[in-house]
Parts: sequence; structure tokens; C-alpha cells
Amino acid sequence: MRMLFLFLVMASFLFISPAPAGASTIPATHSAMIPPGAFYKKIASLKVKDLQKMLGRKLTLKEKVSFFILKQKVRHKAKESNSDGQSAFIVGLVALGLLVIGLFVPYVIVGSLVAAILAIVMGSMTKKKNPDDPKAKAGQLLGWITLGLIALLLIIAAIIISSWTWI
Repeated sequence: MRMLFLFLVMASFLFISPAPAGASTIPATHSAMIPPGAFYKKIASLKVKDLQKMLGRKLTLKEKVSFFILKQKVRHKAKESNSDGQSAFIVGLVALGLLVIGLFVPYVIVGSLVAAILAIVMGSMTKKKNPDDPKAKAGQLLGWITLGLIALLLIIAAIIISSWTWI
């Protein structure tokens, strides 16, 4: 029982990354943080034999089952982190679609404006969590493109209205 408790304590320290030690006045020379998606993928791709090499001993059946459950949870977490970028991308596409529909149906452009702002905000929040998320970048870009097209439409409408003669 003591050995199992000792192993669990040591295994928990294996998965917790310690903070860099040093004086508070000396700046860190490099900050090599692993992005969350890459960290989860690395754990999910580990095999039992790789873990046994790292530990230097064979795992028991109970430890193998626990490791399998951990891998399943990590795979679920990796899929969950992609949903934020995907939702920003979908909102950006909705904004662009509402803009096209708004050319023919009045007052839909207001919904396009709201969706574009949401796409920009959601994309930037997701890029802060995971800078390498391509769907977050695309959602943010679609939001900015939609806002630019709305501004262009407003300028064109102002030019057309100002060129009318009011006799």
C-alpha cells in the first residue's frame, strides 16, 4: 500500500510542470511553454512502453488501466480545446452570410454587424489560449472582412444618398 501511495505521488509530480526557479530580479532567458493542444497530443500519443521506459520499471495492470483512462480524458480535452476556434470560425461565416442576405433583406445587416464583432472577440480570445489555432485566425479574419464590407456599404450608401437631387 505504501508503494502504491508513493508511486501515485511521484506520478502526480511527473504531470505537474514546476515553475522556473530563480531570483525575481533576473528575467527568464527563454519561455518555452508548450501550447495546450500540443501537450495533450503528446500525452495522448504516449504508449505504455514509453511510459515504462520513463519510469524504469514495468507497470501493473491497475496502472496500465489508469494510464488508458488518462489518455482517453486527454483526447477528450484536446478535442474540447478546438471547439472555441471552430465556433469563432462558424460565427465569422454566419456574419458573412448575413451580410450577403442583408443586401436583399433590410435590417439583416445589423445581425451581420453583431456576428462580425462576436467573431473578432471569440477569435482573439481563442488565439490568446492557443496561438496556433488556424480556425480562430480564420474566424477573426472573417469578422474583420465583414466589418470592412459593412463600412464600404455604408460609404456607398452615403454617396448615393448625397448625390440625389431633392427638388
